[in-house]
Amino acid sequence: MILVLNVGRVFMLAWIGYALVLLFAPSLLHKPPAPISGSVQALVAFALGYLLDRALSVARRRRAERDSGV
Repeated sequence: MILVLNVGRVFMLAWIGYALVLLFAPSLLHKPPAPISGSVQALVAFALGYLLDRALSVARRRRAERDSGV
């Protein structure tokens, strides 16, 4: 479970990077400027990344409680 969440976090970082490229350097991707699309994608990716971080902390906390025997 923790491995899947970490892989998801890596994909969210890549998505945020892609959205920032869409915002600030769309010519690198040979696309026309799309500030609204880039902004929406950056916000959604950041929100999903935040939720993945929260889920990872819950999973780690449960694992630590289980391992400590409390």
